Amino acid sequence: MQVPVNGGSVLFNPRPKTRKDEFYDREFELMTLERAVEKKVGLVIVLGIRRLGKSSLVNVFLNESPYPGIRIDARQLYFQHKSVSPNALAKEILEGLIRISGIEKVKQLISGIRGVSFMGLSVEIKREHATLTEILERINEFGRFVLVIDEAQYLRFSKASYVDMLAWAIDELENVTFILTGSEVGLLEDLLRLHSPESPLFGRPYVEIKLERFSREQSLDFLKKGSEEVGIEVTPDELYEAVEELDGIVGWLTLYGYNRFLGLGHREALGRLKEDAVKIVLSEFSKLKEISPRYELIMRIVARGRHSWSEIKRSLEVIEGKKIDDRNFTNLLKNLVKYGYLEKTGEGYFIPDPLVEEAFR
Repeated sequence: MQVPVNGGSVLFNPRPKTRKDEFYDREFELMTLERAVEKKVGLVIVLGIRRLGKSSLVNVFLNESPYPGIRIDARQLYFQHKSVSPNALAKEILEGLIRISGIEKVKQLISGIRGVSFMGLSVEIKREHATLTEILERINEFGRFVLVIDEAQYLRFSKASYVDMLAWAIDELENVTFILTGSEVGLLEDLLRLHSPESPLFGRPYVEIKLERFSREQSLDFLKKGSEEVGIEVTPDELYEAVEELDGIVGWLTLYGYNRFLGLGHREALGRLKEDAVKIVLSEFSKLKEISPRYELIMRIVARGRHSWSEIKRSLEVIEGKKIDDRNFTNLLKNLVKYGYLEKTGEGYFIPDPLVEEAFR
């Protein structure tokens, strides 16, 4: 995909942002992140549904921060290895350090740790020797460091207890700050159990940053500024309709703007965005559908206007032609909420992203 460039930076660039001058708003969230790291808070959690800019937030922070740091995508590690092992994580950390510090500094850093070998700029770790905690201890000795783990809910796919490791790190590694992001908010909360006395992390200090969708005013301003930046004319009616359709989801607003940048008219831009969104959403959802086809049926039922527990259950039973156990059904709804596809309110269950709703409608 061609990426727009105008003086090196545009709001409608569909890639995650890396510099502050590319980043719209989120000043408060960025400042909160900066202060937490400056105060040596050991754990920072960044939460929000998909496409609200969590990756951009941490990328901009890492680029602006005076402290060295790297970002690891736990979801990508899981897709590569079907688990997130400590060795895989340690390998990513060392290869990230090589990118920002050079291989000689990394060799010096881990000197004496057995089982680590280098092949060019890649690292091999033998399971029986090197450990993730040894590497983190060495990093801590060399000064301040920030480790971002994107989509950290995927850490649950491991035989290791990362929650225990995080508790140890918060207590022992005063120079290392962990930033965990999660779009499947309920799953990350289940993993960390920060408010449970039985969790190793209970009672330990942390900072939570929750990204919200843009307000109507922010969305309008974002589209206006992005349009001015790339020199396209957008009418007020077009802006208002786009904002109403996309409901403050910055990822969709950005792609709408990108389509306009490519020369599409308002209707065409929205139409292509919706076509692309359906493909993106259903591709993302495919892993959950493999667990149970009922997840997709429930999403389609909610997308068509059934929102109460009883309405959704009754519709599902009609589709399947049989009764469904109440507890099993409730667990399906809870899981969809944890994965971020549904939101529970006092009025029932709703899909928080309008184009996710479009995809299932």
